[in-house]
Amino acid sequence: MEGEKLLIPYRIYNPEPSEAFLAELDALERLLLACLYTRNHDGFVRQRNLAPLLSSDEPWVIPFIVQLLGEYVIDICEDIAEFTNTTLRTRKTMRRNFVSFFEHNPEFIALTESRATSYWDCYHRTRHTSCATYPGLTTLHALCAVSP
Repeated sequence: MEGEKLLIPYRIYNPEPSEAFLAELDALERLLLACLYTRNHDGFVRQRNLAPLLSSDEPWVIPFIVQLLGEYVIDICEDIAEFTNTTLRTRKTMRRNFVSFFEHNPEFIALTESRATSYWDCYHRTRHTSCATYPGLTTLHALCAVSP
């Protein structure tokens, strides 16, 4: 990320922090925590913690968003698809951040695409008979085509 190696945990198993704990954090600390909790073992926790990332223009949230497209929870992929098809169009800084990230991380993008394809094949083939309609892949491809 911006020339530095970022290691994203595959899964964390910590319980979500309490509202009281979160209230004591500043906005940046809450955003950092949301990034980490997109790696939680519970898909509902991952989905809840995606929302702050989609509202941020910080470039370092991008890999946490993209990684979710290569996972099996289709509802999360659909949330990112909706963001990509609506809100992202009006967010010039975020579009530039996505373009930069995709340009500088082709291996990560290829790995995410492979994972999304595998999850489509294992879990979502009956609902999406073609991988061309699977939200994880269509959104990843749409993000690849974003212009600054």
